[in-house]
Amino acid sequence: MSLRIFRPSRLLAPYVTAIWDYDDLMGADNSALTILPDTATYLCFLYADLLTTAHKDRIYTTRSGLAGFQSFRSDLGSFGKVSGVSARLTPWGLNVFCRGIVRDCAERRVDCRDVFPKYSIEEIEDNLSLKRSASERVQCVEHFLLSILNRDNEDLLIQTACKELDKSNGNYPISKLARTLGLTERTLERRFQIHVGATPKKYARIVRLRNALFQRRMLSNWADAAYAAGYYDQSHMIRDFHELYGMSPESIHPRLEASKTIQYSGLLNLHRAGR
Repeated sequence: MSLRIFRPSRLLAPYVTAIWDYDDLMGADNSALTILPDTATYLCFLYADLLTTAHKDRIYTTRSGLAGFQSFRSDLGSFGKVSGVSARLTPWGLNVFCRGIVRDCAERRVDCRDVFPKYSIEEIEDNLSLKRSASERVQCVEHFLLSILNRDNEDLLIQTACKELDKSNGNYPISKLARTLGLTERTLERRFQIHVGATPKKYARIVRLRNALFQRRMLSNWADAAYAAGYYDQSHMIRDFHELYGMSPESIHPRLEASKTIQYSGLLNLHRAGR
């Protein structure tokens, strides 16, 4: 498996956190990979075989696809070779590339052909298959994103709200956040759903749980990690693990430690960790 991370160009940086180029993502042993909820949206362009994504009780099979805001883990698999380029968007980034689809894409994976013109997606896939280097493939995807970028569709207040929730590790009271932004809670929630695809409360919940994961890497037990992450008690954190990850803290921790890909945001290698 080859996986490389590129920084987006200056114009894309406010809406794209990173661009991944990967060749045979699952590896020769067809490793099972999981994307843990982390508030990002993923826009993926594949030029080899199809990708299967299991999310809750549904299975999606696509080539190029869009994964909107996720509040539960997504398990990735394939019967072939998964190669392509993925743009990891900021929580508010999707709307500037395709206005009005954020809520429709939340909690699911959508075929890019159902979102963008079919010919443009097929052209990208064909071009990616012909490029010889990762940087050329990344430039191809960046060119497409720049061609559809519309900054008039962004909401600066929602960007600020997301950043404040991130900065507080999900522990910023939503009522206080709304007052700080000069909005009512209802207005904040409505605008959040339009531009992020979730409520501020759900967003904060995911941020807090991810922080608990990383706190555990520095602390000796889950009780301390729960306290450091801002949970009222350990049982509250455990409930979030089951509801958002579908796993207990004890089962995910050794996999987290063994994973070589967790540094790529929410990407967790479950296969090798279980060996």
